[in-house]
Amino acid sequence: MKKLSIILGGLFVASVAQAGGYQLNDYSVTGLGRSYAGQGIMGDDYSAIAFNPAGMTLMKRSGIQTGLSFVNLNADVESIDSRYANQHKKMDFWVPIPQFFAQYNLNDRWSLGMGVYAPFGLKTDYDADWFASDTAVLSKLDIVDFNISAAYKINKHWSVGVSGIMRYIYGKMTNSISPLAGSGESDFNVHAWSQTASFGLMYEHNENTRFGLSYRLRSAQRTKGDFYVSGSMNPAFNGKSNVWANPDLPETITLSGYHRYKKFGFSGTARWTHWTSSFPDFSVYSDAPLMKAVYSATNGTKVSHYDYDNTWTLTAGLDYYYCKNLTFRFGAGWDESPTHSDNKRTIRIPDNDRWWTSIGASYMKNNWQLDIGYAHMFGKTGKALEASDPSSVQVKYKNLQSHILGIQYQYKF
Repeated sequence: MKKLSIILGGLFVASVAQAGGYQLNDYSVTGLGRSYAGQGIMGDDYSAIAFNPAGMTLMKRSGIQTGLSFVNLNADVESIDSRYANQHKKMDFWVPIPQFFAQYNLNDRWSLGMGVYAPFGLKTDYDADWFASDTAVLSKLDIVDFNISAAYKINKHWSVGVSGIMRYIYGKMTNSISPLAGSGESDFNVHAWSQTASFGLMYEHNENTRFGLSYRLRSAQRTKGDFYVSGSMNPAFNGKSNVWANPDLPETITLSGYHRYKKFGFSGTARWTHWTSSFPDFSVYSDAPLMKAVYSATNGTKVSHYDYDNTWTLTAGLDYYYCKNLTFRFGAGWDESPTHSDNKRTIRIPDNDRWWTSIGASYMKNNWQLDIGYAHMFGKTGKALEASDPSSVQVKYKNLQSHILGIQYQYKF
């Protein structure tokens, strides 16, 4: 039973900390078509509110925008654990990610905006009866930013912007405990609000060439929630307890550029994410008797060390302005994972370096614009060994890939 309590105490740590590797870009279907190159300075939708608020000055008319992206994750999961020899599993599911923006231009210099979007998030979902269900079944992290932004055009070359952000986090993790206690399930649910901000700067050399720099602050979430254990043959494990945790989300610095030549627009983005300041370690505390028994020296607090690496994301895009009403887009990108060691990777989040290609199009008429986009991501083959927890089932992920489909509607007043 001690083994059971160790696994339960570590589940929240493994799930939420590794969730940090799933930084999202899905604020703009327009940007999806070019692999999100030129973030915040393209001037063809209202997503600058999230990417770089200084870029709001490029939108000469007030308007609203709403979109929905569908993200698919699939992989072949193969056991490399002697306890589950020759076991295989297919993971394949879809997750919707919505976004909404609105902007009002006070005059030629000042713009105000608001946005609702997901800057981070994850989901992995295995069948309840799969061979490693005692390690993980469902892992879900929803983070939603509620953004209020302002931008000011200093002169014909320079613009600045700032965003105040209220951030909501919700996490849920489930797993089976049947191999350890005869039967039963474990379920964590936590939530919290926090605050952060972002700042933007944009330089326009001329109407065809510009550069943008944005900085988003780190945020610290102090989550609280419930820890349920049900169906265990040991009644001491069953019931509801409190759980607290402190997942930090990292600061980012993003540099983007854009240049138009005749009917072609060339864009690029480099983003640096400061994971080392957010995930050197991660702690979780519960008042559950089993947690206090196992971690008696720290009164029920478990600390796990992850030592995340800082990462780069690099993207390049091409817009082809076919005519006044129709634009086609193409893009490619590389996204570095903060987890490079198989020993630190977990079943809950099989994160790894990934590459992607994308296509998209916009159709514009009068005051409205319709965007569609598609991206295909390729993940490196990797193992999830989670050396810090020998109870965790060790697996290998093959054919790890993701699809993103998006549609978006924009209306200018």
